[in-house]
Amino acid sequence: MNRNRAAQGFKLQLAMTPMIDVVFLLLVFFVCTVRFERNEKVYRLDLPSRGTTADPLALQDSPLQIIVGIRDGDRCSIELRADGVRRTAENFDTLATAMEQLRRRPGVTDGLFESSHPILVVPAAGSQWQDAVDGFNAAVRAGYANIGFAESKR
Repeated sequence: MNRNRAAQGFKLQLAMTPMIDVVFLLLVFFVCTVRFERNEKVYRLDLPSRGTTADPLALQDSPLQIIVGIRDGDRCSIELRADGVRRTAENFDTLATAMEQLRRRPGVTDGLFESSHPILVVPAAGSQWQDAVDGFNAAVRAGYANIGFAESKR
């Protein structure tokens, strides 16, 4: 009978103290070994999608450049440049109109550039930032999608 009581009263218990010790040791280890780098950077990677291959012999499109000059009073000089194209615009509305005329549209064969053609806004060294942004907005209004900024080489 004594044996039955001992068999019925026996319970398996888990010892929590060693587990807590191990968790704290791991915590101290990871806190001591982690290094926070001040100059860590995230690099943007544009990888090609699977299954598509680019033609290695295809020519690179030279970008259509919007050259934004230094403001003289209320006006700034705006020039549109590409291979075989050189136009000046009086303001950013006429620039958008000129760029729209140069863009190819479906079913129309008179345009020179696709809407995905690269566009670079190149502000002059002393030009105002608002003029560069207005050039960017003119390219967006004209229907182009691949637009960026570049530093003036002068």
